[in-house]
Amino acid sequence: MHPTILEQFKKDFKLNENDLFIIQYIIEHSEEITSYSSHQLAKETYSSPTAIIRLVKKIGFKSYNDFKLNIHSLLNKYTLSNMRIMSNEDLYTIKNKLAEIETGIINQTKEHLNSNVFNEVMTMISRNKYIDIIANDANAAISEYGSHILSSVNKFVNVYHNGNKQLWFSLNVTSDHTVILISKFGKTRHLLNIADTLKQRHIPFIVITTDDTNDLAHKTPYVLYGINHGELDNLKDMIFYISLKYIFDLIYTALFSYDYKQAKEVDDLYAKIYSSENE
Repeated sequence: MHPTILEQFKKDFKLNENDLFIIQYIIEHSEEITSYSSHQLAKETYSSPTAIIRLVKKIGFKSYNDFKLNIHSLLNKYTLSNMRIMSNEDLYTIKNKLAEIETGIINQTKEHLNSNVFNEVMTMISRNKYIDIIANDANAAISEYGSHILSSVNKFVNVYHNGNKQLWFSLNVTSDHTVILISKFGKTRHLLNIADTLKQRHIPFIVITTDDTNDLAHKTPYVLYGINHGELDNLKDMIFYISLKYIFDLIYTALFSYDYKQAKEVDDLYAKIYSSENE
C-alpha cells in the first residue's frame, strides 16, 4: 500500500527523492511524529529542519504545527483512496478493506470536527429537551438510529423526512427545540428553504454536511462536517453514513458523560421494563 501512496504524493506534490524518503518515514511512523519537533523529524530522516519545513509547506500545510495537527487526516485520505472494492475480490480481502475503510472514515471525521463548534453544538443540545432532525432518504434512516440512542439520555427526538411535515415544522418550531438539518451535499432547494425559514424566525439550527463551500453550510455558524470520498463512489451512501453515525455516537456519549448518574438510572429502568415485557 505504501508505494502506491508514495506514488500519489509524488504525482500530486511534485516531490523529489529526498522528499519521498521523508514521506515514507512519516507514513510508517504516523503515530509518533505528532510528538516530534521539526528537529527530531529531521534527525530521524537524515535531513535538516529547513528541509522538513519546506516539505510540509509543499504538501499543503501552513506550518509545522499545522502539519502535526492534520497529517493523519491527509494520510487517511490517501489510504482510503486505495481502498476501492474491486470486481471479484475474495471475502478475506473485502473484510480487511472494509475494516480499514470504516476506521479511516471515523478518524477523518474526528479530525475534521472543530472543537469550538462542537462545544457550542453540545451546549445547544444539552440545554433543550427536544431535538428535531430534518433529513431525507439514507440520512433519515441513520437519523432514526440517532433518535434511538439520544432518547436514552433524556431527550425527546423526532425525525422529519416527509417534505410537507418538514416545511410545517420549520414554520411552527419554537426556540426551546434543537434543530438539526442533515444533507450530504447541502444543495437541496427544499432544505435550503427550510434553513431560510428558520433563520427568518430566529430559530438556531445545526447543520451536518460534508463541504464548507456548499450553500447549506453558509446558513448557520453551527456546522459539523462528515466525510465524503469521491474516490470511493462505488460505496455510495456508506461513507457519509459511517461518518454521520460516528457524529451521533459522539453526541450521545458526550450527553451520557455530562449526566452519567441520571442517564444510567434511565437506562437501567428501560432494561428492567423491557425485560419484564418479554418474559
